[in-house]
Amino acid sequence: MNNKIIRKISGSMKYYICSEIPVRHAFTTKSGGVSTGDLESLNLGFSRGDKRENVIKNYKILSDALKIPFDRITTTKQVHKNDVSVVTEKDVGSGINKPLVWESDALVTNLKNTPIAGFYADCVVSLLYDPVSQCCGVCHSGWRGTAQEVLPRTVEKMRECFNAKPEDIICVIGPSIGVCCFETDADVPEAMEKQMGDIVRPFIHTKGHKFYVDLQGINQMLLEKAGLNKIINSDICTYCHSDEFWSHRATNGKRGVQAGIICL
Repeated sequence: MNNKIIRKISGSMKYYICSEIPVRHAFTTKSGGVSTGDLESLNLGFSRGDKRENVIKNYKILSDALKIPFDRITTTKQVHKNDVSVVTEKDVGSGINKPLVWESDALVTNLKNTPIAGFYADCVVSLLYDPVSQCCGVCHSGWRGTAQEVLPRTVEKMRECFNAKPEDIICVIGPSIGVCCFETDADVPEAMEKQMGDIVRPFIHTKGHKFYVDLQGINQMLLEKAGLNKIINSDICTYCHSDEFWSHRATNGKRGVQAGIICL
């Protein structure tokens, strides 16, 4: 784990923050909520078969721990593509207190007291913050979104909408499946190389007939190409630490959902 990533405890809720980001934020773990069974306990996903009242209680526990306004938490439906949505006042509360507005994999905003969240259970969720232009972003990138370069597109959207400069942006790459555990057949690296070209080859390793893909490393490389120099890779593998995090692979899909969340 990167030494800039700090484990925090609030009651029974355990989560991680980054010492480089001065605004309220977190990468949640499984613990601290009221959900039961395969979703025990801080499940933040409405589509995992949980009771809605349980998920709402979990969001309230999260909002109390981070001292963020529950009624302004804003989410999106993640679809493994590269669209980036801009949260304006009319969109606040989407996914929690009102119907989902978007199907996209990243959100950006410059609204104060407006928590934006992305979800993970192996995929890479990154938090972005620009202290100069005062905007933030959250980005979900599985291997498909990574191949479509959704994270640098999020940086570009922050520049386009809020005049953020890449050299000012701080980005934290959150807990996600590491190269140690992201084992695939040839179809995944072939699809990524077809989309991205030779730049991904150093991040794809072979063992026998299997391939191991470094999604965290690829996303860090893409951020560097986009001009960022303040990148913190958590270096936490959700599969290796499936006692603390839900890992889709470790549970064969029987799991809840964690969130990366940030609030100006």
